[in-house]
Amino acid sequence: MIKTFFLGLAMTVTLAIAAPADANEGSGFPQIVGTWTGTYLVGFAKSNPNHAKGLLKTEMELEITKLDGNLITATNRWRRIGDTDWVVEEAMGTFSLDEPTRFVLAEAGISGDDVSAGIFHGVYLDDVIMVTYAGPGTGVAFAAQLVKKDAKQ
Repeated sequence: MIKTFFLGLAMTVTLAIAAPADANEGSGFPQIVGTWTGTYLVGFAKSNPNHAKGLLKTEMELEITKLDGNLITATNRWRRIGDTDWVVEEAMGTFSLDEPTRFVLAEAGISGDDVSAGIFHGVYLDDVIMVTYAGPGTGVAFAAQLVKKDAKQ
């Protein structure tokens, strides 16, 4: 009985020491908080009212505002080159648990005429974020390479 008690105590101590880091620390995932910028071409399905405009050159700012372990909170701002107003969309996402440089963001539009809901598939590699986007409800797709905006800008 004493042997069982000490084995149980030893197991408890071992598990306490080996417990994973607190989820709020974001341990093991890239620390990507900040604003990431880039330009891309966006294409539209035939049913989208923008289809007749062809491919449009667009710029975006993806602001990663918070990491909670594998969870990502973000704001996406984008506009067509030459426009002055930004379309703003909020997103929540997660890093992949089996490939911690990969992530997805689910986005919902909150401002502007061209807002849509869609999914970003991203990867963080060599200080660059590469994303592909699909907006199935409106037939929008693009890919972009984003670099971190200098804090001095």
